[in-house]
Amino acid sequence: MVIHQNLKPNPNIDPEELYLLLRIANLYYENNLTQDQIGQKLGYSRVSIHRFLDRAVKLGLVKFLIHDPGKNFINLENQLIVKFNLRDVVVVPDPYENISLYTQLARGAAKWIEKKLHPGIRIGLGLSRTISHIPQEFHPSTKTECFFTEVVGSASDHSDGVAKYNVTANLAEIAGGIPEIFYSPNYVSDENLHDMLMRETTIINSIERAKKCNIVLQSIGTVDDNAILYTEGLISKTELERLEEKNVIGDILGHYFNNAGELVPTFMDRRVVGIDPNELKKIEWSVLVAGGDDKKKPIRAILKNSFFNVLITNHTIAEQLLNED
Repeated sequence: MVIHQNLKPNPNIDPEELYLLLRIANLYYENNLTQDQIGQKLGYSRVSIHRFLDRAVKLGLVKFLIHDPGKNFINLENQLIVKFNLRDVVVVPDPYENISLYTQLARGAAKWIEKKLHPGIRIGLGLSRTISHIPQEFHPSTKTECFFTEVVGSASDHSDGVAKYNVTANLAEIAGGIPEIFYSPNYVSDENLHDMLMRETTIINSIERAKKCNIVLQSIGTVDDNAILYTEGLISKTELERLEEKNVIGDILGHYFNNAGELVPTFMDRRVVGIDPNELKKIEWSVLVAGGDDKKKPIRAILKNSFFNVLITNHTIAEQLLNED
């Protein structure tokens, strides 16, 4: 904080007012007197002193300097909050040496969750490689009676370190909470079976429970050879090409969206068992955990809508999101 006492004369400021504003600012910011104490000394009410201080700031008589001694990205995070109308943003360092991008993103997500923990909170988890890394980085200081809830089916014959059963159970155990498992396949190949499952009471209850989450953490997928459903053999190359023909660029919870961040109907809509992506718009804290060059376009697209109100991403992508239209 700096108080400017040698400014060029301003014809719009009476010299007596200028003197008063500088005196009040000096007493408050440099001599640490309270507004009440200053008012008593100078014969003004506390409300008047508050107004004088506000005017001193607006006239440029007082300027604030924020010194950040660490490697934080506070200004970048705040600019992204404003640009994309988000509730919160966490920017993590880019990967380096033997620290992978998954680890960096998981650390950012884990620390963010740790700050939100309180008794009774329900934290929803989607299926992604990034989310599967969070338990290794999750270290809350105290045990909390909370819930970790799956928002899509967890039963699957493909694990590859991604199946959420262990992720959900591990996070709950670390936090001292309770895991809530979604007992259903996350993907079925038969659309009729999908429709039948969605009418089952157990699955209806699981979806209703997922809708009550205070927080949902989810990443986004790409539409290329690295897409998790393709690499796990759940969709074929032909089906992947069918998706590409729809001009979609990514998926959330197994449902695909275009460059405008709009959901596009595809055959996948009747194959994935879980909550509808539109439910994310109703969640108090809907968190997108994603980064890396291949995710830049999908991230930018999905932030155009209100599916997510929190973004956790890496430094390079954060800079590009801020500087690109």
